Amino acid sequence: MAEVGITPVAGMNNVARDDDMVRGSDAPGRFVRDAVNVDIHADGAFSMRPAARKISGLKLRDVWQSPLHKDVFCVHEGNLCKLDTEDFSVSVLVRDAGVGRVWYAVVNNAVFAATDRGIFVYDGVSAQRLGIDTPPAPVVMPSEGSLAAGHYGFALAWLRGGKEGGLSAMASVTVADGGGVEVALPFCTDRTVDGVRLYATAADGGELACIGDYPVSGEIVLPLLPKPGKTAQMRFLSPMPTGKFMCVWRGRLLTAKANVLRFSEPLAFHLHDGRFGYMQMPQRITFVEPVEGGIFVGQVDGVVFLRGVDVEALEMVRLAVKPPVAMSSVRLDADEAGQFSNGAAVCLWLADNGAAVGLPDGSVVEMHAGVLRGLAAGTAAQTVSADRRFVSLMLDS
Repeated sequence: MAEVGITPVAGMNNVARDDDMVRGSDAPGRFVRDAVNVDIHADGAFSMRPAARKISGLKLRDVWQSPLHKDVFCVHEGNLCKLDTEDFSVSVLVRDAGVGRVWYAVVNNAVFAATDRGIFVYDGVSAQRLGIDTPPAPVVMPSEGSLAAGHYGFALAWLRGGKEGGLSAMASVTVADGGGVEVALPFCTDRTVDGVRLYATAADGGELACIGDYPVSGEIVLPLLPKPGKTAQMRFLSPMPTGKFMCVWRGRLLTAKANVLRFSEPLAFHLHDGRFGYMQMPQRITFVEPVEGGIFVGQVDGVVFLRGVDVEALEMVRLAVKPPVAMSSVRLDADEAGQFSNGAAVCLWLADNGAAVGLPDGSVVEMHAGVLRGLAAGTAAQTVSADRRFVSLMLDS
């Protein structure tokens, strides 16, 4: 049998016929059916991929390096940890983070980590829960004072570092003319909470307005109501729920669970409106990647683009592309995206026919269409970008 030279290698092609595997004279080269444990270089040469070496005896998963300060995070023995890559020692940030995968994002110079136990924020020193629990309603009783007769309503919210959580249910009390009110605060189990914001209505009124901030424990005696401030903005809001595929889009935190995509309140990542802050997708969500013009959402049977710039006006557009490999997406900034960028970030995911690039306007470029097929044999994949190359690890079913 005559020898056949394969260099320069033009790439992989498992679709074309054998007779079509040679590229023309303008850019000579030969495609190969498969390439295992080799790196194909830009000039068509190839080299053996270096063998793997063991660097740590620890069982680590969900390893991720922050682009902010290059800190490395992982899960070890069920705990969310910070990993020292010099000696591969770990320091525990969150104990018992759960058995599910941890998702990371950089938000406002802090690292967010979505775990089974909730979303946590690492500020460079320690990690604490993002959400602030919604307190129960206070206990209110009439006392002595100088209030006008009528019905008064009271509600409260926990404070952490000036950040306000969801508002409690309202408790009411009837006060006789010349009376006052005594407010007994509920017990707070969150040690990070450092204050209480109290809201009240006027006599026989219905609108809650802020009347002051107080210490967490004890009772508040009000012979008169202080001058009311802003009206309650956190009513009907709850802590932002955890989930998969956590990311930030136009000032909102996004998470997903099953076929529901949830949005935080604008610039209030810790709060979620369970009445309106979600979108139900047709199928189970397999990836979420925001771009300038909307959000690409992977589905079991395809990909949907949510076009728009406002949650209340998103248009669902079903794209004519192959179903994606679950969890295989990665966001690429303008420098990494190269010719696809035009100055804006894009996203990339894997499908049966190779890599697909989602552009800022919602269009998709299938980079290997007609060249590759059969990549969706795995149930899921994880993709990383390093040195302008994309490496995906396929997980077999």
